[in-house]
Amino acid sequence: MGDKTLDAVFRRGLRKSKPEVLGVAVAYVSVSGCAYLESLCKKYEIQQLRLVTDIKDGVTHPVALAQALKHGWEVKVVDGLPGTFHPKLYVGGEAFDDESGIENITFVLIGSANLSSSALHRNGECSHLNIVTRSAGSAGRAWRECWSVGTTLTETKLADYAKYFSERNRKRSPADLVALGVADKEPPSKNGQVAQQTKPPPDAQKALPNTAASTAWAGLQSFTGDFNLQVEFPKDAGAVLARLLGMSGGTAQLLCDDGVIRSFIFRYYEKNGMFRLNVRNDTPGAAWARANRQGIAVVEDDGIAMKFHIIQPGQNMADVIDRSVALGTWGRTPTRLYGWY
Repeated sequence: MGDKTLDAVFRRGLRKSKPEVLGVAVAYVSVSGCAYLESLCKKYEIQQLRLVTDIKDGVTHPVALAQALKHGWEVKVVDGLPGTFHPKLYVGGEAFDDESGIENITFVLIGSANLSSSALHRNGECSHLNIVTRSAGSAGRAWRECWSVGTTLTETKLADYAKYFSERNRKRSPADLVALGVADKEPPSKNGQVAQQTKPPPDAQKALPNTAASTAWAGLQSFTGDFNLQVEFPKDAGAVLARLLGMSGGTAQLLCDDGVIRSFIFRYYEKNGMFRLNVRNDTPGAAWARANRQGIAVVEDDGIAMKFHIIQPGQNMADVIDRSVALGTWGRTPTRLYGWY
């Protein structure tokens, strides 16, 4: 609550205890939390790390899990409990052991903190640190029980989880994404406005791959077409759209805001790498977009139908843009923003 942070407590404990292995059981892990653990492993020469975390709530980042596997950690995930897998337990010692959990425990940290940037540096957290000087059997047994309820994370399970993560987070508000730790910090946008100098994050920092997204959107500041409104979806947003429609060219049937299913011509143009969706003039919002050159076009799969919306400036549009910015799943052309989630 004062001038100490969880990061400082964590580092002090590891510096004094010098564990060979570290077992981590937490509810949620962010991208920065995973990077933080890796930095601790290198700095304090931790030879082996095991991580078990919840995926039922759709908060733990699939990118964080992918990075954990890349680091060579043993990773388990939990989604079969009646409620959330919710411990915050960090146990270090000499070696992992099937019977005791961890042999010769030298480090135990228990508290309220998940692995997120906010928990490590900004939140008010409560933790108990024990630099163990004698047997700590209960901590080892607690770790063993946490580890035992998880299932091994495979590439297939990770891919399935990325899709589930997308479904859970597409309706969460940008503020909730930050509060839950899905986003590591406040997004560099406010009410759908992103400063011109702000750059999209690199691919490694995006919350999910475009193969897991269920929504694609693009700004309507520019478009082509004298008859139909031809909206271009750049790069990743276009790839999401192609996957959702199941084609790189053809005619798609989309449910519009007036309850009418309309035919939309969809094409990919290799010359400029753009995906173009032809929007009929009788589509709700098309005439307004042509006259005002504002708003966004959104295509989403809500699990029931493929839907198309033109959203005018306001809270709904801001939520769509800010959600993508919070997740890192956005980009920009010289004239407009685009994104997916």
